[in-house]
Amino acid sequence: MSDTAPLLIAHAGSTNLEARELLRTLPLPQLGALLAALTPGPIEHLPDEAFDTPDERALAQAMGLAVADGRIPWAALQATRSGLAPRGAAWGWLTPCHFDVGMNDVRLSDAEGLALPPAQAQALTASMAPYFAEDGIVLHGLDEGRWLAQGEAFRDLATASPARVAGIDLNPWMPASPLLRRLLNEMQMLLYTHPVNTEREGQGLPPVNALWLSGCGALPATAPRDAARPMLVQDLAPSALREDWQAWAAAWQQVDAQHCAPLLARLRAGQPVVLTLCGARSLQTWRSAPRSTLARLGGLWRKPRLHDLLGAL
Repeated sequence: MSDTAPLLIAHAGSTNLEARELLRTLPLPQLGALLAALTPGPIEHLPDEAFDTPDERALAQAMGLAVADGRIPWAALQATRSGLAPRGAAWGWLTPCHFDVGMNDVRLSDAEGLALPPAQAQALTASMAPYFAEDGIVLHGLDEGRWLAQGEAFRDLATASPARVAGIDLNPWMPASPLLRRLLNEMQMLLYTHPVNTEREGQGLPPVNALWLSGCGALPATAPRDAARPMLVQDLAPSALREDWQAWAAAWQQVDAQHCAPLLARLRAGQPVVLTLCGARSLQTWRSAPRSTLARLGGLWRKPRLHDLLGAL
């Protein structure tokens, strides 16, 4: 991270009563000093039906990407950085996952827990690629736990990341495109009897029984701001998603020491600083800015109450 790169902290706050009570006495001295010295921006609340998570929205804003809900072109960004295609092509991410099908809903198991080894990933790619090709979609090899796919069907398509839909009914979040719905249904039928899943079940591993589509779109003509690429800290996410608030509080103390302390040192050295805190459905950004002597003295006497600030996220 460069000296001027923004710091983004995911799952930094919670409206949960237990989490808020822990924050009343939780020592976070570095964060407290930062918030006392920085100038806050307005809180941005995302509606419950928003496709983006607050940290996805904050990361896109910090990088200068378009922030239309559910249309942040993450896959196109990865493809461009990998040199796979010229700017302007439409891309999407296809994540291998396991659907838990209930009586009235469908839920997504931990996609990262599948951990496909290279041989299984290659076998699935070889089986699926011809189906995608029939619909004008080029499927690339599995990278970082998901496939990159290129095709016009992904342009201007709103999708939600696996993190956004974790633990909730997936039916309202399926892609609006009839073509892609049909193709994803075909993949479920293909995967149902695939030898890779026979092998996985023999190993006691969950089968890959579905694909999740996300990160769709095309990059704009102007390149995102790579020079000061933001740092997204996700250390608080696992415990927050489990609602293990004691572990979350302990993780916050580590984040305070490992990430907030260096940011505070840069601020005190006179360098520009940007800090964004993201909660479950909201985000807020603080920036270094020239302030009057009176305002600086006021900040010393009016320390921000962390349980109020973080509880509002």
